[in-house]
Parts: sequence; C-alpha cells; structure tokens
Amino acid sequence: MLHVLGISQIEEQVYLSLLDRAPASVSELADRLEIEGRTVALAARALEAKALINRTGDGGSLLAPTPPDVGLSALVDHRQRELNEASMNIRPLVDQYRRGQHERPLEELIELCVGREAVARRFEQLQLAAREQVRVFVMPPYMINLADNHIGMQLLREGVRLRAVYQRDAIDQPGAPAQIQRFVDAGEEARISRILPTKLMIGDDSRALIPIHSDPEGVHTSCIVVHPCGLLKTLIALFELIWSRAQPLDLADSETIETSKSSPLSRSDHALLSLLLTGLTDRAAGRELGVSERTIQRRVHDVMTRVDAQNRLQLGWQLARQQWLGRRSARGAAQND
Repeated sequence: MLHVLGISQIEEQVYLSLLDRAPASVSELADRLEIEGRTVALAARALEAKALINRTGDGGSLLAPTPPDVGLSALVDHRQRELNEASMNIRPLVDQYRRGQHERPLEELIELCVGREAVARRFEQLQLAAREQVRVFVMPPYMINLADNHIGMQLLREGVRLRAVYQRDAIDQPGAPAQIQRFVDAGEEARISRILPTKLMIGDDSRALIPIHSDPEGVHTSCIVVHPCGLLKTLIALFELIWSRAQPLDLADSETIETSKSSPLSRSDHALLSLLLTGLTDRAAGRELGVSERTIQRRVHDVMTRVDAQNRLQLGWQLARQQWLGRRSARGAAQND
C-alpha cells in the first residue's frame, strides 16, 4: 500500500502495528509481528529517517508513530515535488532525442519488433506515450480485443484525441458494434471504410506502428515502428486521406437515441437503420439486435411503408432528405471539423 512512497513491506508492517498500539519497544514489535528483532530495528531506523516514527520513553526505548496526516502527507508532497522535477526534465530530453533523430543512420529510422510479447508491449508503449492524439486503422484479426483495450479508454479519459477508421468487416464480428459504440460514447471519433490498406497505429506525429506478420491464429508476431522521417509523413497523409473519405460511424442503441417529434421512426427503428447504414448485412444486424434475419427484413419493410419508399435506396434518400436520423447526422457533422 505504501511502497509508492518508498516504504518497504517490513517498514509498513512496523508502522501499521504502531498505529494500532503505541508506544512499543523493538522487542514488543518483534513479538507482535513475529519478525526478528534486528529486522524490526533496521525498519525502525528507516522509518525514523522518513519522519514517520519518533522515540519516546526513558532513553528513547519506545517507538511512537507520527500521525499519518502529518508524516505520510509530507512524504507524498516530497514525492510529488520529485515527480514534478522529473517531469520538467522530460521535455529537454525529448528535444535532445528529436535532434538526434535527424542524425540517425537510415537503418535506425525503421525499428523491427519480433515476437508477440514484443509487439504487444510496443503497441501499448506507443499508445501511452501519446499526449495529443492517436490514429488507428482497425481491421480483424485485432491487435488487441476491443473489450480488452483498457489503454484506449484511459487515453480518452485523459483527453487524448482518439480517431479510428474501422474496416467494414470489423463491425461484422459478434459483439463488435456494441464494443465500438462504447468507445464512441467515451469520446472516440469513429469512421468506417469498405477496405483499409493495412493495420496502422500513429501516436501523435512521432511514431507509427504497422504489423507485418501474424501466426495462424491471427496473433501478430512482428511489426515495424517508423520513427520521424518521410515515411512517417506519408503514413500520416494516408490516414488523413482515408479518414476524409470514410463514413462517420454511430451504432447507438435504442435507449440512447434521441428522435425528433416529427420523425416517423421509433427508437428501435433508428437503432436498426443505424446498423444497416454502416454496412451490416440483415443477418449481422439481426445478430446484434437478437432477432432473426427475417424479422429485420420485415421491420425494414414496415419502415419503407411508413415513409412511402418503394425500395431501400429510396428509403435512404428519404432518411437523408428529412434528416430523420438526426443524432447520427449531428455526430457526423461534428467529426468533420
């Protein structure tokens, strides 16, 4: 519990024991904790140096704890000052590193990572290093399961912009629409493209990661990391080009959809049409909504009848003209900024 403040496990045991019952001698603490007296004495000296205990009694034979709101708070403040000083030194080191990039040999501009653990570790490192934005092309098999991408959620909570372009077949995976919508609700800007050229992750404008080999199970076993150079600029331009042409993605469920009073669509209609407009087949949409393919077809036909559309193309035109999918359109307009 207290190791982040530089307090060892034995020191913590001694301190907590004194908080329960003090003052106490070294021998009493040794008996109470069932630890050798010499070990307790060493821990006590360390706690004294941290101003967490003080000596009392005749000749200072007894030990008493400093109140936590005094002793521990002082340690926290001291550790925070050290972290702030270290943080201030990061920027000069980054500048020094970037200056060195211009002088790096050509072969060092492309870093090769081999092994599934090395690939996963590098992927996490590049995400966590991002301070402004992360751009990704997402297509199965995934580098990390959507449900397990806790770092992506952490970045969104920290205010890092996350932009993702999903290949259309990515949302055909069981459970994928719900997981993608979870990220969209958290602030991810998501779009969908019929096909993507490669998997890609770009952290800020400083590095890009591209998987190059996978095992038979689809787990990535090697990747390249591109450092600042002309190739990195090309990858950034490629992302921005595909992003500009991709369709905004919103897979909101019926409980979170806001419908216009003038719209003939119910919330469940809105949820269904949102899935179909992203490119899901009737079967895949039915799987997400827990109904059969035939039920999806019947519900779409009912909507077509209500809006006087003869076919699905006409239905799509009516939806766009009347702006009956207003929540989706509003999100799409925001993502075009």
